[in-house]
Amino acid sequence: MMSWSFKLNIFVIILSAGVIADDACRFESSQGVIDLTSLGRNDGKPAYPDVTPSVASNYLYSYNPCKPFSEGECINAAVCQMTKDERYYFVLGTQDSARWITNSSSYPSIMYSLEIRRVMITLICVTDDTNELEALGENPQNFYRFNLKNKCACWNGCRAPPQSNCTINGTSYTSDKQIIQSLPFPIHINPVEPSQTSNYAIVDRNSHVIELNLVNILRLPPAIFCLNSLQKLSILDSPSLVIPSDISRLSSSLTSLHLLNSARSPSALPSELFNLNHLSSLFIINCGLEALSEDLSKLTSLTELILDQNLLTSLPWSVGKLPSLTLLSVRNNSRLSSLDTLYGSTSLKELRASNCIINHLPASIPNLNLIDLDNNQLTSLDGLDTISSSNCSSFSFNNNRIASIPSASLAKINTLNNFYLSNNLLTTLPETIYMLNGLKMVYLRRNNFSSNEIEWISGIFRVTNTTVIF
Repeated sequence: MMSWSFKLNIFVIILSAGVIADDACRFESSQGVIDLTSLGRNDGKPAYPDVTPSVASNYLYSYNPCKPFSEGECINAAVCQMTKDERYYFVLGTQDSARWITNSSSYPSIMYSLEIRRVMITLICVTDDTNELEALGENPQNFYRFNLKNKCACWNGCRAPPQSNCTINGTSYTSDKQIIQSLPFPIHINPVEPSQTSNYAIVDRNSHVIELNLVNILRLPPAIFCLNSLQKLSILDSPSLVIPSDISRLSSSLTSLHLLNSARSPSALPSELFNLNHLSSLFIINCGLEALSEDLSKLTSLTELILDQNLLTSLPWSVGKLPSLTLLSVRNNSRLSSLDTLYGSTSLKELRASNCIINHLPASIPNLNLIDLDNNQLTSLDGLDTISSSNCSSFSFNNNRIASIPSASLAKINTLNNFYLSNNLLTTLPETIYMLNGLKMVYLRRNNFSSNEIEWISGIFRVTNTTVIF
């Protein structure tokens, strides 16, 4: 058996094997360029969240190439370790510590560090659409190994093609600079404090536009579809805007598309929108959206879908089939009465659907840990046990018509921090509520409890050190 000291010596040799560059996204050698820019999220969240190791472990891991993210108590991390119950978080490495390491393999690795902890991300080149982070565990102590499998791990696999051949509507463009300067409105470049009320572009050191924010424009200039490194496109307060089919030109780079405050319904969006196969974040807010196509199923990389303040009456069944979706928000859709199409979603962790007309809980969403269904028409919490994980952070059911909570609905939940039940029709609570570990706050204002029941509830919660608000 290999001794720990021998393994440590190997680790030291690896650290000294190479040099290397201080760009956390890009590595260049005589063999070509490795560019991970398109894999990293730039919205403060991890591109690879809550990865389970291939070996038995009590931990999960999250990773984001290029840009720092925050999750739980991991602030500005490149790699985060957390316990499976999400009680403890540890930053394993930061982006500013990134170093490229060369070794005997044909592809480099990336090393991150923080204090005594070290992380090695080994790049594995694949030629299909695989996008996977494999956690290999901790060995030796404080040394964590991962494999990142993606075509961007190949030499020149995701290198931005030269723009000299980008021609659209009869006009050719040779650089991102030329495109930005051709636009019919001023664009601030890398503002110190980006504001959603102004037009700006975030440009990297290679003069590639990676983020574009446009406000109150009449139409999208075709030239922006030649920005082949663009990762995030935000369009705000443009009431007559139409998204053209040319958006498909951004399919190899775009990870975030945010449309806010447009009076024209995005139901007119071209089908090409659903070919943005790297899209991880889609916001359509206050746009008069009445329906969403089942083609949503093509967005297999989507992790967050925000559809607030629209006119939805239902959701497509494809929402529940999205393999990476962790956050869904449909708040303030006053015509939405059901979430049944979410049945069977195993990836969803946060569900926000306040201010709708939902009258019953959906079923079989086993990993939810945050539920917000305030201001709906619920009369019961039947089935809550099928749409919550064993460890939850917050349930919010304020301002409904809930008259009772079945004991079985809480029986499978081990931990819950906050429970919001104000302005309902409750007269008693199930005994199982007192068994919830970690319950810090229970809000019970404006219900139908008798004075005796209030005294009983208050007394039991004193034993569990839970604050109850009547």
